[in-house]
Amino acid sequence: MTFRPKEISIWKPPEQLLISEWAEKYRVLDHPAEEKGPLRLRRTPYLTPILDACLEPNVETIVFCKPAQIAGTEAMLNIIGYYTHQDPCPIMLIMADEDTAKYMSDVRLRPLYASSEALSEFIIDGKFNQGEISLSNRAYVAMGWASSVAKLASRPIKIIIFDEVDKPGYYVTTREASPISLGIERTETFFNRKILILSTPTTDEGNITIELMSCDVIYDWHVPCSYCGQRQPLRWSRKHAKDFPDSKYRAEDGIMHELGEVVWEGGHEAIPEQIEKAGYKCGECRKVWNTIEKNLAVEQGKMVARKEVTHPPKKVGFHVNRLYSLLGKSGNLPKLVDEWIKCQSDFRKLQGFLNSTLAVPWTEVAIKPAESTILERCCSLPPLIVPQEAVALTCGIDVQLRGFYFTVWAWSHDLESWMIHYGFLPTWDDVSQLIFEHAYQIQNSDKSKHIWRAVIDTGGGISEDESWSKTEEIYTWIRNNGRGRAWGIKGMARPTGQKIRHSVIDRMPGMGGKGQIIPGGLVLWLLDTDQLKEDFFWRLGNQDADPQPMHFHNETDRIFAQHLMAEEKRRGKDGKWAWVQIHKANHYLDASLYAHSAADPQFMGGVRVLKIGDPLPPRKESPSDNKSGWLGGANFMDHKKKKWL
Repeated sequence: MTFRPKEISIWKPPEQLLISEWAEKYRVLDHPAEEKGPLRLRRTPYLTPILDACLEPNVETIVFCKPAQIAGTEAMLNIIGYYTHQDPCPIMLIMADEDTAKYMSDVRLRPLYASSEALSEFIIDGKFNQGEISLSNRAYVAMGWASSVAKLASRPIKIIIFDEVDKPGYYVTTREASPISLGIERTETFFNRKILILSTPTTDEGNITIELMSCDVIYDWHVPCSYCGQRQPLRWSRKHAKDFPDSKYRAEDGIMHELGEVVWEGGHEAIPEQIEKAGYKCGECRKVWNTIEKNLAVEQGKMVARKEVTHPPKKVGFHVNRLYSLLGKSGNLPKLVDEWIKCQSDFRKLQGFLNSTLAVPWTEVAIKPAESTILERCCSLPPLIVPQEAVALTCGIDVQLRGFYFTVWAWSHDLESWMIHYGFLPTWDDVSQLIFEHAYQIQNSDKSKHIWRAVIDTGGGISEDESWSKTEEIYTWIRNNGRGRAWGIKGMARPTGQKIRHSVIDRMPGMGGKGQIIPGGLVLWLLDTDQLKEDFFWRLGNQDADPQPMHFHNETDRIFAQHLMAEEKRRGKDGKWAWVQIHKANHYLDASLYAHSAADPQFMGGVRVLKIGDPLPPRKESPSDNKSGWLGGANFMDHKKKKWL
C-alpha cells in the first residue's frame, strides 16, 4: 500500500522537541510589528522556560504576569502551533472581547499557519473560519471571548489560553460563573490539560494579580552582573518592588541579596543629558550598567524561584517587566526614564507606566481625607496673596439656591497649586465682581492678578422638592456675562473615559427638552467628577518634593477642611469602589474640584498654555439687553466655521 505525503505527515510520530525548540525550528514571523523571519528566542530569552513549562507533567496551570511589548502574544502562538503540530488536540484561545478575538483570528492565527510549512499542510479549505479552525490532523482551535458564555460552554478543551484577563470583558457578571472558571470547566475531561493565564496587570485586585499570588511558586528572570557576576531580578526601584519584602530577593544559592534599581541624576527635573546617562545599579556591587550591558545580561538570564520548591508545583507563575525587553527600544533605559518623568504629572499615566511597563499592579485604596492632613498643607502664604511662582488663577463656583460658594486657586506651570481665597457670595453681582474686578496682590510685588478662568456648576441651585433648579438662570448669566472667562460645567451622566470634554447645547432646559432655543449654542464642559476627585486627593497627599503638591493659605479654617472631608472613596458590598458623601456640606470640595478642572490640560490646554507675563484675555462689556446678538466671547461656537467665537 502506498501512502500519500499528507497521510505520512499525519501519522508521523511526534518529534522529541521542547516547545521552545519547536518554535525555533518551525515558526516564521511576518507580522508588521515583529522582527520578521525565523523566530529566534534569543530576542525573548525569558519566554523559553515559560513555553517549556507546558510540557512539565506536574504543571497544570501557568500564569504569566507581563508588561506590554514583551512578546506575550508570540508565546501563545508558539504553544498553539506546537500542540497543533506535535500533539493534535482541541485548543481554545479566549480574548477579552469579540473584536479582539476576530482580530487575533484574522491577523495573528491565520499567518501562524500560512507562514509555517509544517502547519500549512494541515489547513482544510472552508474549515479555517474566524471563530474556529479544524485541521486535517484532528487538531481544533476555537476562538472565544470572555463575555460569550455560550462560546465557552460549547465543547471539551485540552489546552485553554486566557489572554489579557485584567481587561473589562473578563469582569462581565453572569449567572453561571466567571469567564475564567467557566473556561476551566471545559478542560475537566482531560487529565493532562494545560491552562494558561496571561495579562498585563491593572490593580492589586485584578485577575492576573490574584492568579499570580495563588501560584505554588513564582519565577523571575535573574540576570548576571557583568562586573560581579551576581544573578538578580531586574526591578525599577525598591519602592516599586513590593513583591520582594525588605527589597531583598532569594538567589539561586538560597541566600537573600539586595535588589538593584534604575538610576539617573536629576530626579524628576532631569535634563536630556542626564536622562541619556541612565543605567541599572547592581544590587550586589553597586556598579551601574548601561543599556547594552543590561541587554547582554538579559540574554544570559535564567528563571529562579522566589522561594524554595519542596514539591512538584501544579500551578506556576512567571513575572517579567519591560526592563528585560530586547525588542526595538522598548527596554532602552534612557527611554524608560524619560517616560517615567513625563508620567509624574498625571497619576493615571503613572498607573499606566506601572501596569504596562513595570507589570506591577496599581494599589487601589480607600481615600478618607483627614482634617490633620488638610491643615498640615497650610503654608505661610496669607489669604488673597498670589505666590510668585503662579502663572494663573482659577475659580470654581458651586451654585446654591440662595447664593454661591467659591474657591480661588493659584497655579504654576507644573500644576503646583495654592488655595488663596474661599467664601460665600449672595448675588450674581458679587460673582461678577469676584471674577472680573477683584485683583489679587502678587507676593513681594506691587503687581496683581485677576482670575484667568472661572467655572460655574450649571446643575446647582435645586429647590428642596427638586421641582426646579437655577440652570436656566445660570445659562443666561454665562451667555450675557461670560466674556470668555466664565464657563458652565456639569457632571457627566455616564463616564466616557475622558476626564473633561466639551458639549454644545442649543436649548434652555425645559419639559421634554423643548426649552427656548439658544442662538449659536452654548458650550458646556462635562466633568467626570470621580476622576477629578482622584486627581484632587492624589495632589493633597503629595509632599512638597512630589509632583503637583497642593497648599492652603495660612488662615484656612476647620470649616473649609470639613467640607473637603465630606466625601470618601469606599468599597461597596458589590466589591466596587465608589465615592460616598458622608457629610452634608461639601460645597468647598465641589468648588475646588471645579477650579482644578479649569487648570487641567484637558480644559483647553489648562494653565500650561500660558506663559509668565501673558496678558488676560480682552474684556468685553455685554450690551444691556443683548438684542445685538452678542454671544459672550468664547462660550459659543460658530458651527459653520467650526471655531470658537
